[in-house]
Order: sequence, then structure tokens, then C-alpha cells
Amino acid sequence: MGLILFREFGSKRAVKKTAPSGAPPVAVSKSTGNDPFAPEQLVSVGERVIFGGHAPKFEPNQDLPVGRGQCPACHVILEGQRPTRFPKLIGVLSRAGERIQEERYKKTAQKYAETGEPKTGIRPHARTAGEYLIESIYCPSCYVVEGFGLPETEDAVSMMPVIDRPEVGLSDYEMVAIIAYVQAAEAQGDLSKVTARQDWENYFGKKLTAGDAIETKAPSAPAMPDFSKVGLAQETPEEIIEKMACFACHTIPTVPIAQVGKIGPVLTLKTTAAKRIASPEYQRALKEGKVRATTPKQYVVESIVNPDGFIVPGFDNAMPKHFKERLTFAALDRLADFLLTLDEEAMKNQFQSSPADTGGVSKTRD
Repeated sequence: MGLILFREFGSKRAVKKTAPSGAPPVAVSKSTGNDPFAPEQLVSVGERVIFGGHAPKFEPNQDLPVGRGQCPACHVILEGQRPTRFPKLIGVLSRAGERIQEERYKKTAQKYAETGEPKTGIRPHARTAGEYLIESIYCPSCYVVEGFGLPETEDAVSMMPVIDRPEVGLSDYEMVAIIAYVQAAEAQGDLSKVTARQDWENYFGKKLTAGDAIETKAPSAPAMPDFSKVGLAQETPEEIIEKMACFACHTIPTVPIAQVGKIGPVLTLKTTAAKRIASPEYQRALKEGKVRATTPKQYVVESIVNPDGFIVPGFDNAMPKHFKERLTFAALDRLADFLLTLDEEAMKNQFQSSPADTGGVSKTRD
């Protein structure tokens, strides 16, 4: 999920199913009263956090709606969803039980047994598949599946941000709800398999109470035109960057939430845009009619709305294709102007610990 479980992928086992047109059905009982931790209630909240609403509909190979958790921006969650930049989360629960038996997991747990993982302070100690999922969402770097860590870290550091921290700011209730949805989805709606609350309590050694049932951004009803994932003119560039989940793939100078992305390049477009236009590769694409930018501003806008037109040499074509539908003209204009103020000096002076504009596992166009 968008930001959930960047560490947990890599199964080569394929599951063949008929592509659904929405989320798996969940049988809702009328006997739960007002219990916010009833399985069906948790699954419902998890669905909102993941997708921004209920019963998300999509056509095969199309994008799913993206909620506050940003999960579908990076992961395939339902069969039939368009492939994303990271492996599927389908089947993650069954793989979780295998992960905690791996020698690498045991070594990582031993490594952090006294000091805890540096970013979160959490000591890896999952004993069950459910506890492993809880650990994954709270501490992505407590264990990174081989091949999916940040470059040059020997798979010791995850690409996933810590999403209960202020940058994303999900509550414990929302974090548990995400895991509940994952469990229900894998169980095809069987709520008896939803153990997220118990997994959380067992892992952290304390109880969740009604006072913990906090949604950080409660859904509004009735849902008038849903602009929750559309960049709007009145929003700041930082708000647009967060809403569009740009930070999941890019490091962007001066934007605190965007300091971990290494899938795409660092966006120092004040410097790089003109160089890209002048490159032989771009000029070739221009002659072929694939692109048409002649100024840095045009290049930035084109990169967002037509990412297939030109791929910087050495970079993969991994940029999502839906931003032309997700940004109003005014928001796109504002975002482009902002990105064109950022150069290497901004990177060097303010975020010296951030990744450089080279390297990376799989990169999107800048």
C-alpha cells in the first residue's frame, strides 16, 4: 500500500483469479453496536484510508483511487489493478509467516535487539504473520526483504516512509485498520481472519481502547464531487506534492515529506530542465513528434502530463500516467513554477543527507 509495506514483497507465486471490479465483499453484521474495533468496522475504516472511499471500482489495468494512506499509488492491492512501481500486496499475509522464519529476519532482530531500529526505535520481535504486518507498517526498516532496500544500504533501509509520523500522520487506529483490510482482502471477506487489533496488542504489549479510535481525516458525507485526490488551484505546492504522492518516488528539495524517495530522480529542475531539452535524446524525440517543449516550464508540465514522451537515458518508464486527470490547470501551473525554483544549491544547503540525483533502483522521468 502506498506507503505500507514497501519492505514486504518479492513472492514469485502467481495467483490466478478473475479480475474484480472492486474491493472484496465484506459481510456486515448488525450486532457490533458502536464498537470501533469490530472487524467489519476496522475493515471499513481501512478501506477509506487506502482508497479514500468505499467499494472502489476500476476497469482491468486501470488505477485504483488513492486514499490518505497512498497505498494504491505504489502497490497492486486488488487483482486486475494496473501494475505499479512495486510488487503486489496480494498474498502478503501468507508470505509474512515465511519472513519471520528467514535467517535474515532473525539476524536483523538480533542487530536491533538493544538499540532498536534507528528511525523508529522499534525492536523487531514479530512472532506471527499478523504481528509481522504490524511491525512492517510501523517500522519498514525493521526488516527489508532482499532486493527492495535503498541502493547502497545492502537492503538495510526501506524505501517506505514511517507513515504514523507527522509527514503522513496516520493514527494507530488507521494503521490497524489498514492491516485489517489487508487481512480481510486475503481471506476473501472472511472476518474471522481479521486479527489486526489482537496483533497490534500482542506486538506492542498494551490494549487499544475506544479512545484510540481516531481517524485523522474523517470522511465527509454526502460526498459531493470528490476532489480529495485532485490537485487544486488554492493548494500550496507542498500540499499538491503530498496529495499526488510525489514523495513516494522523488526527493524534492525544501519539501520535508519528500526526503526519502529514490525511485525517481531528485527534482532539481531549475538546473536540469534546460539540460534535458538540449540533450540529443530529447531533440530526437522532438523530431519524432513525441514531445514539443522548448522552455523549462513547458518541459516540466510535459513531464507530468506526458511522461511517455521522453525518458531520460538510464531511467525506466515508471511514471504514473494519470496526473493529467488529477491536476487542475492552475494547480499544474503552480507546481511547475515551484519545481523550477529548485536547484542543486537548495539540495546541498538544506538537505545534505538526502539522496543525490543519480543512482536508484528504477527511476522515473524528471
